Amino acid sequence: MKKNKLKVEDSFILAEKILQKITLPTVKKVESHLHGDYRSLFQGHGLDFKEIREYSINDDIRNLDWNVTARMGKPHVRVYEEERDHTVWLVLDVSSSMDFGSKFITKKDIMIKFSAVIGYLSYKRGDRTGAILFDGNIKEIISPEKGIKQVYKIIKKLLSYESQEKTSSETDFSKLVSIIGRKKSLFFLSDFIFADMGWKNYFGELGVKNELRVVHILDPVEEELPSVGYISLLDSETGKNLFFDTSNPEITRKYRELSDEENKKLNKIFSVLKLDPVKIYTNSDIADVLINYTHRR
Repeated sequence: MKKNKLKVEDSFILAEKILQKITLPTVKKVESHLHGDYRSLFQGHGLDFKEIREYSINDDIRNLDWNVTARMGKPHVRVYEEERDHTVWLVLDVSSSMDFGSKFITKKDIMIKFSAVIGYLSYKRGDRTGAILFDGNIKEIISPEKGIKQVYKIIKKLLSYESQEKTSSETDFSKLVSIIGRKKSLFFLSDFIFADMGWKNYFGELGVKNELRVVHILDPVEEELPSVGYISLLDSETGKNLFFDTSNPEITRKYRELSDEENKKLNKIFSVLKLDPVKIYTNSDIADVLINYTHRR
């Protein structure tokens, strides 16, 4: 499903509505479960040493300082606190495949709502938030800033951005490492429909230098075809129309096998890179996804 282009003059109003009518209820639901503790979402390598004190039952044993413990004869831990000027980056896939949605919601819609939620939580924490829009190449860089207006700016840009009908044959992420730097909280939102696999090399470096969160956005139809007879699907990456008889068991079986094969390849890459992706569908409840993810971590 491809949406009509949104008028730029209307996008700011819609961005505000998304934050007020959609994001805030979602944030409220997430906060009620996390009790304001967003460390599983945002805590990265941006930590400063604060003090050494005697170990208590709730401390992480990985922070034990063995030298001090040996000298004092009692367990002591090193205590850290998050850097006050923390930065959250949203790396957002705006390629044409994100315009797909089997019902009334596209993958891009989910990406916008998810970005709004993360942006709002980042704003509440006093963090700086920036965004990078990409398809085959980097298309837009919104430098990190603080404040609610920055969240509006990012959502407005996403709403007004019109994807190209076709993307380039390769996806170049080589510039991401130098743009983002290190000690950042990084959310990478995409359907991971890329023509090449060169992206995985840069993901390894991003994950080492930053706290990388991968958000894999899918539509249920991309994993299993519904039995509705003949359908025509437009491959937005190539511009070709594909015809399927979804009532044919052999067709649906083959489709499922191909989908499973692609998922296995992707999951293997995530496993090698030690990444735990957030998997979200176009019919998912974003709050439930975030709550389950933080509990799992």
